[in-house]
Amino acid sequence: MKILHVVGGNLESGAFKGAYILHKALKNLGVDSKILNDEIISDKTLTNYDDENIININRSIEKKILSKIFVILEKLMKFIVLPSKRSTFTFGLIGHDISKLKEVKNADIIHIHWLKDGFISFKTISKINKPVVWTMRDMWPFTGGSHYTMEFEKYEKNRLSKKIQKIKKEFFKKIYFVAMSEWLKTKAENSYVLNNIKIKKIFNNVDLNDFNEIPKEKAKSILKINTKKKIILLGSHNPQSLRKGWDIFLETLKILNKDKYFLLIFGKFWSSNQIKQLGIEFKSLGYIQNINKLNAAYSCSDLFLATSLQEAFGKTWVEALACNKPVICFKNTAIAENIKHKLNGFIVENRNSEELKNAIDWIIDNLNSNNLRETVQIFDKKKIAMEYLNLYKKIFNN
Repeated sequence: MKILHVVGGNLESGAFKGAYILHKALKNLGVDSKILNDEIISDKTLTNYDDENIININRSIEKKILSKIFVILEKLMKFIVLPSKRSTFTFGLIGHDISKLKEVKNADIIHIHWLKDGFISFKTISKINKPVVWTMRDMWPFTGGSHYTMEFEKYEKNRLSKKIQKIKKEFFKKIYFVAMSEWLKTKAENSYVLNNIKIKKIFNNVDLNDFNEIPKEKAKSILKINTKKKIILLGSHNPQSLRKGWDIFLETLKILNKDKYFLLIFGKFWSSNQIKQLGIEFKSLGYIQNINKLNAAYSCSDLFLATSLQEAFGKTWVEALACNKPVICFKNTAIAENIKHKLNGFIVENRNSEELKNAIDWIIDNLNSNNLRETVQIFDKKKIAMEYLNLYKKIFNN
């Protein structure tokens, strides 16, 4: 069976890493798997990936020029229409037509993971004369362009959004959609675009071999952290975005016992000034690409805060549990579906700073963090790859 994964954007993005983990696991099961991407691959990048199976759409000067034009037009549209410039948003109205690529023609199934500015027009997906599986890694397949709706509620109600949703509904009729969580599955099933489509749930996959707890003092030494305080870890790709619960987190820091806690944080920060003003001792690790450094961050901490309010699945909380660290999250989120309250973490009932602060104190004072890794075995890459392989076979044999 030949599978072509389609995933746009940076090779260090969560979407690409997730698709790549699945791709490698499928190859280990004997599947002929390849990835179509639009990132300009450098020699440095090639050292991290199986390059012969990553096909870049920008293989010619013509394609590179077209890609740049598509991206410029997309950004121009966003500049005119959107209220938030930092949040992820893709119109998806312009892009390459991949239906005539030989890799598409040779594949048995096309598996879409994530689309970005100027990569593929969603209209061209309807031209693909093959079964299409789409793993929803956010809300974009059923919105008017926002990957998460929290910062675009006003836009999602306007005429342009409604028009884009109407076009998507028409072109997405024959796609096999997969949601990574019950939260996302429910959102999709209740949406205008996908309300008549049966959606399957398959969890996100994690390479658990990459994450193992190391001795705490060794981990602190690696990160050059010298503190006797309890260490709170918070981290994501963009932790300061509204949907990550940043505002609630800041309010929580104000009322935490500064003599008891040390804050460790990772991700792409716009500014650390907000934390500095609160008087808590902290260290920012920035965006971490090195697995050993990420393991050290999890291993030296006493708990992990997963404060996302809108998240298709996320991975950091799984990685934390794989390193035997309890996770705190909010109720009615995708993360909460997999947290066992007061056993491997704490589910905060209401989204406010007082309850989040109480959850932190409870975890530190009460929870034994042994054998938490066992609770995330269901996300192992081999198990998830088998679920997708069974789905491919079912679709292929229909």
